[in-house]
Amino acid sequence: MFDQLGMELTDLLAPWIAILISLSAVFWFKDFAVNLMSGLKFKFNPAFNEGDHIILDDCDAIIVKIGLRESVFGVYSEKGYVWQYISNDRIKLHKLEKIINKNLHLDSPAEKGRRLQAMIDKAQNEDIDHNKDDIAKNKKEIENIKRGR
Repeated sequence: MFDQLGMELTDLLAPWIAILISLSAVFWFKDFAVNLMSGLKFKFNPAFNEGDHIILDDCDAIIVKIGLRESVFGVYSEKGYVWQYISNDRIKLHKLEKIINKNLHLDSPAEKGRRLQAMIDKAQNEDIDHNKDDIAKNKKEIENIKRGR
């Protein structure tokens, strides 16, 4: 009797268990495929390479490793230099900026003022030199007139 009940229960549950296992496999494969494609897309993106200095979510960082499923970023934080592991399909959720030149920046108002003052000084010096030449010519002409030439 129990053998018969066990066989009927097995016949009833086996298809449902197979469906659950199949669904689990499909979702796992979907996640794996999405993660793999995101990893390949990030790995072959010419804008980002391993060793690049970047800004990750407003923190200075370095791309340590670009993997097929996850990437590693070295982040400078208050706690020190830490490695942050990010699944490649989640990279698009982070703010990622590449630092091209650390020394290049917009001029501050003081720097703009100094540059403008230097341009004004240069223009005035050129005018002074030009005026000195004109004064010297006029001086010679006046002396020539005094001599009667």
